[in-house]
Amino acid sequence: MSANAHLVLGLALVAAGAVLALAFGDAELGWFQGRPLGVVLVVVGLLDLLDGWRKRRVETPD
Repeated sequence: MSANAHLVLGLALVAAGAVLALAFGDAELGWFQGRPLGVVLVVVGLLDLLDGWRKRRVETPD
């Protein structure tokens, strides 16, 4: 996956996780509650952003 795709996916995961954790914290989504699932999505999104940033930095030499 390209660096830009990682960055876009990471931003989408962080945004979805933040909305889920903040707005739907008490909602039950199947077996999951909104707040913990939102926190997990934010963490995964941040890891994806970090990976995309590292790939982008390697692809564009100074």
